[in-house]
Amino acid sequence: MSQAHDIENLLARFGSTGVRRAIEGYAPAALSLSWPGLNDVLPDGGLPRGVVELAAPHALGGSTSLALAAVRAGQARTRTAWCAWVDPEGTLHAPGVVAAGVDLARMLVIRPPRIELGRVAVKVALAGAFEVIVVDFDAVPGAVARFDPVERGRKRAWAPELLVRKLALAVEPSAATVLLLTDSTLPRAAAWPVALRLDLTRPEKNELAIRVAKDRRGRVGVAKTLPFRPLLVPVFGAG
Repeated sequence: MSQAHDIENLLARFGSTGVRRAIEGYAPAALSLSWPGLNDVLPDGGLPRGVVELAAPHALGGSTSLALAAVRAGQARTRTAWCAWVDPEGTLHAPGVVAAGVDLARMLVIRPPRIELGRVAVKVALAGAFEVIVVDFDAVPGAVARFDPVERGRKRAWAPELLVRKLALAVEPSAATVLLLTDSTLPRAAAWPVALRLDLTRPEKNELAIRVAKDRRGRVGVAKTLPFRPLLVPVFGAG
């Protein structure tokens, strides 16, 4: 069985939850994070529904920690809340995920070849069963992309702008938040149509500098420095 079919069959297990969320008109407020001072920086007092870009140098600089805080907050909404992480290079560190307060039993990790990243991410979003979906959009330094040599010449990755639009449409019924972890040092021809872009840097070991670079209402802000260590809070179902 092909990997694409494996993923589709896996996501089908979550389909009933997605239907229920859509029928009930599930529309949560902005996702509030247990990170000192962070909600005060964000325009809506938390991460909005739709596609959010976390841009940091070389896809590092605190974006993974912030994404884990979002997953933890998503799981805390209900005892049955699931989140997903699309991790092409397999760089997500399980002990670090646990240390961040995330319940591994309610986080689906998918590791597709990078050439399939966009298509798989959209399938995950269309499942409609996840509070938060994290996509490792740009590989961190040293990560090795996995390609199928047979398929390599037959497929082309979607343009980022097209992928963002597809993801935004896919999560509208379920009101999920999709986080794209990107490399802010890479050149870009035009801004992506995301609901929110946050520029992140680490000026000091124990600090996180965050700036609202793009907002759906045109709101931008100056960089503000926060303590790097997020507050850990219990999540439903955690041991």
